[in-house]
Amino acid sequence: MAKEKQEKKPDYMDADWSGLIRDRLGKWERMWKEYATEGKIPVPLWPEGKLPVPHTEGFTPRLLVYPAHEGEARGIFIVCAGGGFMFQSSNEAKPVADFFYAKGINVAVLDYNTDPAQGMSLEGREVQEAAGADAARAIRTIRYHAKEWNIHPDKIAIGGFSAGGGVTGMAGTMFDYGNPEAEDPIERVSSRPDACLIIYSAFTADATCIGGENRRYSFTGQNEHLKNSKMCWEQNLRLDCPPFFVTQTCWDDPRGSLRLGLQLANRGIVSEVHTFEEGPHGGGLYNGQDEDSPHYPHTMLWAEVAADWLKVNRGF
Repeated sequence: MAKEKQEKKPDYMDADWSGLIRDRLGKWERMWKEYATEGKIPVPLWPEGKLPVPHTEGFTPRLLVYPAHEGEARGIFIVCAGGGFMFQSSNEAKPVADFFYAKGINVAVLDYNTDPAQGMSLEGREVQEAAGADAARAIRTIRYHAKEWNIHPDKIAIGGFSAGGGVTGMAGTMFDYGNPEAEDPIERVSSRPDACLIIYSAFTADATCIGGENRRYSFTGQNEHLKNSKMCWEQNLRLDCPPFFVTQTCWDDPRGSLRLGLQLANRGIVSEVHTFEEGPHGGGLYNGQDEDSPHYPHTMLWAEVAADWLKVNRGF
């Protein structure tokens, strides 16, 4: 019997991302429907009509906070999926949040600003800026409601995959300590995270943060200025940055993560950097439990190590 022809699964390595975008947008919506069946409902991050920077038309940033573990208040890990700021991948959201929650860590999933038409292009800088603002707002929101939600206000971690790591990086470098004069009480609260997890997302200024053919490596004053803009967060590390956990596979090119680790070390910022030999970009937990998360038994240990880092080293 002839085997049925199977359509090639969309992949990050494809030159044309149109199929990948459709696939991931559909899975993202199905994930939120699954959350709804579990009784988990996200809350809008911003008051209606109060977005501080332009967002993609029709997009509503939201935050889904899992019920806190009972007993003494614990820390929380905000999960940011990746997708080139064009979409968000469900295999880097719910399965990850469920894993860390099962480890006794409170979790939340951030639905930050994306735009399928622009994403990581030069023209997409506003998309990324809005995503960074959403991350800061998520941290403030949790800290503001910490007592009510039984969360430790000084143990708020944020972490993300690929573009979600970029969102995390912006949160970890562009934070402020709150505006006491703000009309909105949430904006009076600090947006500084207490830990950042960068998962296969150490984008370097001389490689991926600019985007666009022949723009990444050419030298012009404009390009160099952009490389050191706030969107390229690793160029703006501060001495008051929180601790960082960084991981990437060798198949995904670990040099970005290693360079980031060096910059963190040069500034005396507490960090751990882990590289694993195998696994493609976008593998999430690498545990084989999702069609977009292939099984690499050794690489999947990153999540165990990260959970241990949060609990033992950071007191979550």
